[in-house]
Amino acid sequence: MVGSVAVSVEDLAALEFFASCPKESLGPLAQELRPVSAAPGQVLMRQGEQAVSFLLIGSGHAAITHTGFDGEHVAVEVGPGLIVGEMALLRDTTRNATVTARDQLDGWIGGREAFSSMLDVPFMEAKLLRTARQRLASHLTPIPITMRDDSVLYLRPVLPGDNARIVQGPIEFSSDTLYRRFQSTRTPTRSLMTYLFEVDYVDHFVWVVTDSPDGPVVADARFVRDEADPSVAEVAFIVGDDYQGRGVGTFLMDALSVAARSDGVHRFTARVLSDNYPMRVILDRYGAEWHRDDQGVVTTSIDVPALRDLTISPATYRQIRSLARQVMRAFG
Repeated sequence: MVGSVAVSVEDLAALEFFASCPKESLGPLAQELRPVSAAPGQVLMRQGEQAVSFLLIGSGHAAITHTGFDGEHVAVEVGPGLIVGEMALLRDTTRNATVTARDQLDGWIGGREAFSSMLDVPFMEAKLLRTARQRLASHLTPIPITMRDDSVLYLRPVLPGDNARIVQGPIEFSSDTLYRRFQSTRTPTRSLMTYLFEVDYVDHFVWVVTDSPDGPVVADARFVRDEADPSVAEVAFIVGDDYQGRGVGTFLMDALSVAARSDGVHRFTARVLSDNYPMRVILDRYGAEWHRDDQGVVTTSIDVPALRDLTISPATYRQIRSLARQVMRAFG
């Protein structure tokens, strides 16, 4: 049940979630939120319906469940201090999961204006990123992968905050490597890195490879869905200098293909520098035909590789698909 009474600043200030925020800064947000109370089993959001609000959980727990086109069910549980449904709201799309109260749940709902007001609260942007990271990380176990030199690295979806690990981390990405990836000699800006790493896992999905289960990011691969045709997505990847030549890029292409097919993407496009031979060689394996675009830039389009065309085993395929689906559905 959604309450008709506006939320007070005191209600929000009493939440641990807002503990570090100046009380006076919560006024605009309080005006945009409405209280909600749900009994166990009550459906708060339903898969397939248009997203018009997000839910901020004050107390209690909710189950987030998704049913895929193959009938497979994926479920996660979230609790106090977490936000549910904001990604579908911000993308102006339908829900990709159903949210149901597990026990007595109390919280607040708001729309885009409320979410914008929340981001304006001091320290809240960093808080939201941390909670999103914790929410995702609690459900993810990185997959160990053996490279062609027998070294073991780890695959997982990107987490909020990984942009800082790339920019400030110990792994070297040389100027040549960054140039091939970003097609610019400039260091990527904070806004670009935020876009590249703070993703929605549906229209923009990113895998990262790390040096250990909790180690630094050494490579990433992403697809960004075409707004006009959601069955098409552009792909790109980057591998740290010391990790090139081990088969990391080839493996990431396989992992990206698994995630894309799990989410209804059937065709990949790529726009790369003409001398970015490592990426071109990988795409050549899947029938890429290159066409000149701008000066020094070529483009291609290929079908997303099927399992039979990948270099990974069926068991690894299932691991990767399961991990991709968990994170794709975690945001409701």
